[in-house]
Amino acid sequence: MTYYKIGDKVAAKKFGPLEHDFSGEVEKVYDNSVMIAITEYDPADQSGINELNGRAVVRKGEAKILKEVPRTKEDLEAAAKEEEAAAKVAKSGKNTRRRRTKTTKESASSEKNEKSSK
Repeated sequence: MTYYKIGDKVAAKKFGPLEHDFSGEVEKVYDNSVMIAITEYDPADQSGINELNGRAVVRKGEAKILKEVPRTKEDLEAAAKEEEAAAKVAKSGKNTRRRRTKTTKESASSEKNEKSSK
């Protein structure tokens, strides 16, 4: 996975109301996606850009860096840690999210609802 930083220029594929690929600048970095301020797009997509308020949230794997902002030593270390953590999760084959188990009270109420619906 690529390490993104605010200010990077990126290109992304079309989605939703957009009929063409677009590019822009990273405004915010999330765990698995980035928010892009759309700056370059096809004029035919103007109404779609307006609908999205000039921004799009795109998966990191779907965005391609065109121009990086300068990286500091701390940025490179953070990128290495992020890659290491992703590799561990991929190797274990486990999902990082845990299932929420029902409490006794919730189980009893769901059983009651099932009986009443029959």
